[in-house]
Amino acid sequence: MLYDPNVSPLTHTPRPLVVGTAGHIDHGKSRLVRTLTGTDPDRLPEEQARGMTIDLGFAHCSHAGRDIAFVDVPGHERFVRNMLAGATGVDAALLVVAADDSIMPQTREHAEILALLGVPRVIKVITKIDLVDPEWADEVSRDTDSLLESLGIAPAGEVRFSAETGQGAAELLELLARQAADRDGAAADEPTWFRLPIDRAFTVAGRGTVVTGTVQHGSVARDDELELLPSRQLVRVRDLQTHHEPRAAAAGRLRLAVNLAAVPLESVSRGCTLASPGYLEPSSIMDVALTWLRMPGKSPRRTIALRVHLATSEHAAELRLADEPEAPTVRAAFAQLRLADPGVAELGQRFIVRDSGGTRTLGGGVILRPVARRWTTRRPAHAAGLATLRDGPPAERAAEVVRHAEWDTPSTRQLAVRAGARDETEAADLCRQLQDAGILHVFEAGGSTLRVHATVVAALASDVERRVSRYLAANPRLPGVPRSQWPAWMPAACPERFRAPLSDHLLHGGALRLAGQHVTLAQAGPELGPTDRALYDALLDEFSAGAFQPPGLDALKCRTPKNARRLRELIELGVSRGELVRVAEGLWLHADRWEELRSTVVRAIRSRGPQTVSDLRTLIGSSRKYVVPICERLDALGITRRQGDLRSLGPNCGD
Repeated sequence: MLYDPNVSPLTHTPRPLVVGTAGHIDHGKSRLVRTLTGTDPDRLPEEQARGMTIDLGFAHCSHAGRDIAFVDVPGHERFVRNMLAGATGVDAALLVVAADDSIMPQTREHAEILALLGVPRVIKVITKIDLVDPEWADEVSRDTDSLLESLGIAPAGEVRFSAETGQGAAELLELLARQAADRDGAAADEPTWFRLPIDRAFTVAGRGTVVTGTVQHGSVARDDELELLPSRQLVRVRDLQTHHEPRAAAAGRLRLAVNLAAVPLESVSRGCTLASPGYLEPSSIMDVALTWLRMPGKSPRRTIALRVHLATSEHAAELRLADEPEAPTVRAAFAQLRLADPGVAELGQRFIVRDSGGTRTLGGGVILRPVARRWTTRRPAHAAGLATLRDGPPAERAAEVVRHAEWDTPSTRQLAVRAGARDETEAADLCRQLQDAGILHVFEAGGSTLRVHATVVAALASDVERRVSRYLAANPRLPGVPRSQWPAWMPAACPERFRAPLSDHLLHGGALRLAGQHVTLAQAGPELGPTDRALYDALLDEFSAGAFQPPGLDALKCRTPKNARRLRELIELGVSRGELVRVAEGLWLHADRWEELRSTVVRAIRSRGPQTVSDLRTLIGSSRKYVVPICERLDALGITRRQGDLRSLGPNCGD
């Protein structure tokens, strides 16, 4: 497909059917396309001189109100990489078999590639039918059926064709027009983001760089901003064309030429991708499900060096199987691709793997995690999660994406792409469903959102509980982790702004609780040793005996040989256990005495009316040194309410 800046604007073009050819060299693929369209797809002088297709060729025609775009591919084994670039994203494929040759090596390899790429419609075309008798043509047809059946392909039809007589041309066009009508309903579930794997890049005088490819999904218009991947360069669409016809916009699966503004040709080539900004993420590690894999050698290996074909791109890579293979052919398995250079992919995208020399197709499969972590002994393959991404419904896929991300929460757009949702709205709806079901926890901070899978939070809670238990065992006199230090106990991988809400979440309904200003275990912690236990009991006795004139820390130091730090630790432990009440800094009451004081004050105010500090001092038999902070604490708790010099009953006074 060339780009011509001089043609008139197009008012309306129906969505075309994109058809790829496949088959052995010299079986008549290019001549078939030329007969159907009137255009020779062999555009290179070398191709025309040698009579052999080397690179991709493009042509189109209209029939029965349907536009049909053809991508002609080379059939020689040395150019399979070019064939793979052309087969990406086609709606249908013509498996061309010459009647005088029947099944040949590239017929078989191309058919395997069509099966591995999941091409939805494969039509058998028996060419050169004028060279054989009907019985021989029937035999070739049966051989082709047998090949396709072995690969799990049910052909969408068969046409017997002769370029010499034109036999079968009209029949094939009718069949393709019907396939186009059948295909139209499939677009509803496609992602709304734009994606175009680039298969050609060239310059046009006065217009600059033009790229072409088959649009996978989404829409684009003039002056739109797109992202050129994997370089992540933002580019502007200057103009659009489909088969020499300008478009103001384009949508859905079709062949498209895009004129890019101010983009040098050397920065773009076959293998790059144009996409909606932020849609795809370059990655060197991808988790996949293999459909099948032939070992490149005689013995099974778990790690294999090979070449990966993703859309129109090709990468040297290492493939790591999740489990040790038991045979030279692996029919189905989970694996990880480790690319030598970053590539882009999306969930469900098909790929092909060939040997490291690029001479033999080894197999292929489906992308499950376009952005993955390297498998290690500590983080091995998670088979259940990969199975969910392969077979699960959208909500389960979204949950698995969040689980795998752990604390590196994906944005709504990233979640949509990795879970296979059509758009961000669908992804947000899935998240709400999962949150309502308790599968996701959502934390808010500074206008940002952190989504964490419930299993990740549960694992963190168990880990933190173990750490707090060890902390208390090593420090039995301490009441727990100081509240001010608690957020720092959250995982380093958790973004700092979310550590406070996350740490608060762990204190509700779990194995941890907040006791005063310390985080401790919900259940009883480690027991004190005999010496500390005896001192602790003595302290409680001191506070009980002191009643409303309790001993201070200095007085306690005089009565025991222990240092102030140990005494303070034991007092804080008493507060956390509820056996002591902190009234003010340096002032504690025994819990029983505090309850006695509270009830005495409430009864006095209820029977006598509002009381002054002096009245309450006389009531409890204490001094102003203690009564003033006691009254302030009662006010703070809402047990009393200060009105000038008087205290009346507050809202929390009780009955």
